[in-house]
Amino acid sequence: MGICAVLLVCGSCGEDRTYEYDEKTARDHWMFDAMREYYLWGDSIRDSRLAWKDYFAAPATFFAKLTAQAPVKDVWSWCAIDTLNEDHHQRGHFNHIDSYGLDFTLMTDPTGATSRQYARVTTVYAGSPAERCGIERGDFIGMVDGNRMTSSYAANLENGKQRTIVRSRLAVNAELQEFVWASEDTLTMERSERVPDAAFSAVRRFDLGNDVVAYLQCNTLSGDADAIGNVMRQVEATQASVFVLDLRLCNDGTMEAAQMLASYLIDEPNAGQVFARTIYSTRHADRNAAFGFVASAVVRNLSIRRLYVITSSYTSGAAEWLIRGLQHVEAEGFVVTVGTATAGQIVMTEPVAGPAYHVTIHPAVAYVANGAGDYDYAGGIDPDVAINELEYVSLFPYGDERETVLAAILMQIVNE
Repeated sequence: MGICAVLLVCGSCGEDRTYEYDEKTARDHWMFDAMREYYLWGDSIRDSRLAWKDYFAAPATFFAKLTAQAPVKDVWSWCAIDTLNEDHHQRGHFNHIDSYGLDFTLMTDPTGATSRQYARVTTVYAGSPAERCGIERGDFIGMVDGNRMTSSYAANLENGKQRTIVRSRLAVNAELQEFVWASEDTLTMERSERVPDAAFSAVRRFDLGNDVVAYLQCNTLSGDADAIGNVMRQVEATQASVFVLDLRLCNDGTMEAAQMLASYLIDEPNAGQVFARTIYSTRHADRNAAFGFVASAVVRNLSIRRLYVITSSYTSGAAEWLIRGLQHVEAEGFVVTVGTATAGQIVMTEPVAGPAYHVTIHPAVAYVANGAGDYDYAGGIDPDVAINELEYVSLFPYGDERETVLAAILMQIVNE
């Protein structure tokens, strides 16, 4: 009885149960075949490395077994189950699917008066429960639902029910030259909800002597040509000579959006060059492509003398392709990156849906290189001017001239 229950084909029982194996493993076998076909490193996947029992694994587990066989550490490919709400472009403690709409870091009392923990708010997303209740970037949250902040309570600031929080703000005691708590109040934050990105912020203009500076924050490079064109016309209306593009939260987007935005920024004499290249596996080498600049956008280019790009560890994918494409084409010094190193997403992913399996895989399918074919940036793009804003106590809203990174850029422009 025991042997019959284990063997798929049991001679002594006279029962062929191969169909059960085929039915229960069909999804993972489809995933295996699709990865061999489309995955950038598909040739690295071998049957011999997988045992028969591996094909009974859950989709994400089996997918991880396949990506683990790549010759590089693949942190870009993912597997999505249609019945689950998952955010594969999460940023720290913030996710788009179900969130209060804030990101934060934990730190010990910055005044040094106690050893208490605080959640230091680094980002508040537009239209979110956090914004509606009055939380601002740079605030400190010391209590949640009557409990002092600890690492174990941090998840209570990510999603869930309505929360009562105690918010504190810092000030500087000029006489003692030290930080002190200036205020403390209690806020009620509504239950978590879906919080989509606002692709672009409002354009800001700064007049600095002989220069006009335009500032724009881009959180996702996935808009269509019209959306990008509309916001770039707002930038153009400022008649800026210097443009600050804030990509520190941009970790999602497409090649087409990056290509379009780059076309508004390129110096017109360089418009005939290659912006980026995609390099597929040998099996799909016929799909290799070169992306130029979009003529309709080039004729509306900003005619700026310098482009400052703000980066962070969240900056990835299309945002990095934009930076590298422009750095290669433009003269040295035209693109100045400021902030911290980017994520280093050297590949493009594409969705492959499984028929009737409610699973979609997103394998890396091609390297994304600059016009010279260089895709050696897995360690990220190091900034020309390194500034870690989290080393400073005061955080102001993005686009505020007092904000650490933007203030440094504006000061550099004044001193040029």
